[in-house]
Amino acid sequence: MIALLLGSAITRLLIAWAPRLGLVQAPNERSSHIVPTPTGGGAAVAVSVVGCALALVLLGQFPLRAALWLALGSVIAGLGIADDVWDLSPAIRLIMQIVVVSATVALAWPLPELQFWFYQLSAAALGVFLVVACLWWINLFNFMDGIDGLAGSQAILILAGALGLWFSAEGGVIGQPVWLLGVATVGASTGFLLSNWPPARIFMGDAGSNFLAFVILVVMLTLVGRGILGYGAVLAMAAVFISDATVTLVRRAARGERPWAAHRQHAYQRLSRRFGHRPVAIVYGVATLLWALPLAVLAVQLPDFEWILAAAAVLPLAIAVLAAGAGAREEMSAARPTL
Repeated sequence: MIALLLGSAITRLLIAWAPRLGLVQAPNERSSHIVPTPTGGGAAVAVSVVGCALALVLLGQFPLRAALWLALGSVIAGLGIADDVWDLSPAIRLIMQIVVVSATVALAWPLPELQFWFYQLSAAALGVFLVVACLWWINLFNFMDGIDGLAGSQAILILAGALGLWFSAEGGVIGQPVWLLGVATVGASTGFLLSNWPPARIFMGDAGSNFLAFVILVVMLTLVGRGILGYGAVLAMAAVFISDATVTLVRRAARGERPWAAHRQHAYQRLSRRFGHRPVAIVYGVATLLWALPLAVLAVQLPDFEWILAAAAVLPLAIAVLAAGAGAREEMSAARPTL
């Protein structure tokens, strides 16, 4: 509740201060909005969560590992704020992300072996694979933050689902540092979403998308390390965002387009131009709530069928976003975005 109130209050302050801070985003041909709108509001989530966590650190409630994760989260949020204000080069962003993600995976180590049926990755290969996968997760979450309410609502649903599974597996989890980090993030994200739900009065910006992706990453690595979630269950839980972002990237890369270049080729962007932001955010939320999360729960309960269930979560969604035009060439004469 404290994080929710903080998230809401700081978001409102950022809306008022955005012009002075240079955090007003003017619409352009790549935008999904039509009026200048404050951005960087996701910083309210990061500040709220870090503030709550620092209070626990001062009270001696955070062990060293959790405190280090908190520091890394602050770095990734700070990187996002800098990018919101100064538009950092892709190379600088990538280098900093590699450092943060590598440290995050190292702090979570040791992690369970990753085995696809009869093929098992070595420890070194697993480490490299996880760093690459985590880098993709942080960037795809940023790519998917392109319409009102989408990234914030997805973060709330994914984190709530993961925390629910954690609680069902370990009833005494309440009060543990990473649990508190996840709960505080859900609360702060809800406070932010009150101003970000369509029609948004403020956008999340890289500060928020980077931080939310990082917190989800820490929670998932913790659950995998504790044996509560398998890798396939994690894939299923985030299947909605993973499907849209990955199909879009693959199709764009196949045409030789730069992955980091701004565009409006995701399925959610195309759908929002036809139906508006709110219906698309709701449909994506329903897909996560009624499709991805139940299959993730089944993957936890039926570990022998984990990868089959992960595929069942991802493949139909990949087909759906492909049918919606994910990654197709942009039509420059597309209609103006609607709310």
